[in-house]
Amino acid sequence: MVTISNQFIDDYLAYFGEMRWVFIGCLVFLILFLLVYVIITKNKKKNAASDLAEQDANRVNLMDNGNFRIEIGNCQGIGEREEQQDAFAFSPNSKWKDKGFLAVLCDGMGGLDAGATISNKLVSDVIAEFPYAFDKLKDGWILDALSNEIYQTYRGRGGTTVVITFLQNDRMWFASVGDSDLLLLRNNRIYAMNTRQEYGNQLLMRASDGALTVDQALLHEDAPALTEFMGAPHTNPDYSIVPWQVMDNDVYLLCSDGISDTLSFEEIRQAMMHSPAECAELLEKGIMTKNKKFQDNYTAIVFAVHKIGGN
Repeated sequence: MVTISNQFIDDYLAYFGEMRWVFIGCLVFLILFLLVYVIITKNKKKNAASDLAEQDANRVNLMDNGNFRIEIGNCQGIGEREEQQDAFAFSPNSKWKDKGFLAVLCDGMGGLDAGATISNKLVSDVIAEFPYAFDKLKDGWILDALSNEIYQTYRGRGGTTVVITFLQNDRMWFASVGDSDLLLLRNNRIYAMNTRQEYGNQLLMRASDGALTVDQALLHEDAPALTEFMGAPHTNPDYSIVPWQVMDNDVYLLCSDGISDTLSFEEIRQAMMHSPAECAELLEKGIMTKNKKFQDNYTAIVFAVHKIGGN
């Protein structure tokens, strides 16, 4: 029995001696695998934290030009659509003091070609043209030129809406094409600053002349159809003929119809009474609560203007 045990031990030692480098190699591989796993896990956590920080940065921003402070919030979601066709951007913070503040939002037209591509490119083109001068914004000239440029590529088979605000010192200018909205909260009252360019509004004008009833105008199957969009050979923007005076604590909301067609004016007003970051969060929560079937893409830019030294 002892002889067998000694023989077994000798065989084992001999086997281990022959295979020791294999065992050592496996051990080294295991150690390296564990190190790589730890590094990857740490990087994932770091990237996740970075992503959250970036989301927070996108949701709220502050700019100060010495006279006014702008507080910005935003939200965006894909809804129940297959892709995100909304796009938005702000002008660089560094330009605010000397050149002003620009916000632009586009909603690519679903059912047509390349809605996402067109909306993102238009946002980039509008930002690339910044800074502006008020005397060059008359008649929304820049949008007509950019609409024709889209048309030259897509020949009417693709398009987007757009709404732009430009703030310089204490004056505001806007231009819009399509059905994206610009809303103002002033003294707790909400105002629609632009007019939706929809067939339904033309029908309402006819209803005011007695050609049809208001109900017929509102319930017409083509009422939501756009009468103007970016991507036509020429477009006629809705725009502010002259800049208007910005007041202390004004709150502005640029939004795609995924928000304004889902939430009521009162629900939007209540959200706008909070800080821009909170407003963006409340708008998004409101949309989630509605759980609307076929919910459209939704995007909002919210910014509040505070006069330094004001209330």
